Amino acid sequence: MKAVIFDLDGTLINSAICFKEMKSRIIRHLESRGVIHGLLNDGMLNFEITRLAVENLRLKSFSEEHIQRILGEASEIMNEIELGSLDGATLVEGVPGTLKALKAKGLRLGIITRGCREYAERILSRFGLRKYFDAVVARDDVDRPKPDPEHARQLLKALDVAAKDALFVGDHWSDAECARRSGVEFLFVRKRGQSVDAPEAFGFPTVGDIEEIVRFIGANR
Repeated sequence: MKAVIFDLDGTLINSAICFKEMKSRIIRHLESRGVIHGLLNDGMLNFEITRLAVENLRLKSFSEEHIQRILGEASEIMNEIELGSLDGATLVEGVPGTLKALKAKGLRLGIITRGCREYAERILSRFGLRKYFDAVVARDDVDRPKPDPEHARQLLKALDVAAKDALFVGDHWSDAECARRSGVEFLFVRKRGQSVDAPEAFGFPTVGDIEEIVRFIGANR
């Protein structure tokens, strides 16, 4: 193993982002710009909302230029809510020591996040974590963010490591799906009190807290 890839919110950071507000605002915006009412709901993930919106707008013969402009406006809503949440975020217990220990093993570290670049850089700097990471690939750095494998592949390229030599650590099924589709081994971090989730159901190895990652890697190198 040569590299460890981390998800950001929920894995390293206790996010204060109000995703319900974000989704509601995005849906209202997309409907105001031509998406049929009732197609989208806040139970969907953001990538599902935008995918369905694009499909609907194309069916209505909107131009690709117009669609991209609408998506850009939706992205600005996401950015605004993410950046407005910075002060409320907290650090997951054990993260600095874990990252320091992984770097001491000579591993390259990277982040892929569906947050925007400014949010990722500012929150990492706020908690003194940026120095540990060799590369960060945010939502606005790729055309198709996770769970699309493009997101992981771009980070692997930035880290200069092959998929077979990396481990992806995350707390959500979309992280697991991104890892699976990009050929990267996945480790699921289950939060305290969290019920069984899709990654475990699919047989991925699981740890109960971030500090267990170092022992997991030591046992599997």
